[in-house]
Amino acid sequence: MKRYLLMRLLNLLNLIILVNCLFLTGLSANETFPYQFRDVGITNKINTSITKPLTLNDDDGNKIELTSLLEEKPTIVNFVYLNCPMLCHLLLDGLVDVMKRSNYLINEYYQIITISIDPNEKTETLKSFRNKYLDLVSANGGWYFLKGNATEIKNLTDQMGYSYKYIKRTKDYAHPSVLYFFHPKQGITNYI
Repeated sequence: MKRYLLMRLLNLLNLIILVNCLFLTGLSANETFPYQFRDVGITNKINTSITKPLTLNDDDGNKIELTSLLEEKPTIVNFVYLNCPMLCHLLLDGLVDVMKRSNYLINEYYQIITISIDPNEKTETLKSFRNKYLDLVSANGGWYFLKGNATEIKNLTDQMGYSYKYIKRTKDYAHPSVLYFFHPKQGITNYI
């Protein structure tokens, strides 16, 4: 019995040491964290609605009021930039993979809004990606590819708790990969 208690105590001490090491490492990691990823991440905004009016442009160049689009049906919102060398395409391809396995049909049960964080995104690029991804899921609507100016994008990403930054040296973006789940009456209900 004493041996069992001693082992439990040692395990508890090891756990405390591990937690302290992780905590202390976390505090000093900020100093060694690459500058490209400082101030990049997610802030929990569950149960937050988009309150400020935002007008974005679709892949045909039409102006769309985002809040009215979000009121239509449950929505998956994600931020990308379409010249991303890898992460954004993996996110979009992953969505396609899940959609192909699901019984819930896009445009019937839900919609997807993909918003470019690049204010210089071309309308033609948005259209090309919309066509590609709608073809991949055999749908004729329900997936919107939108863009906006730097102020509109910043306003929206701030409201949703999405932090990214432009890296001048490499001419690309440091950004998280996130899917937001938005309900017309509840706002952001979850994110992964």
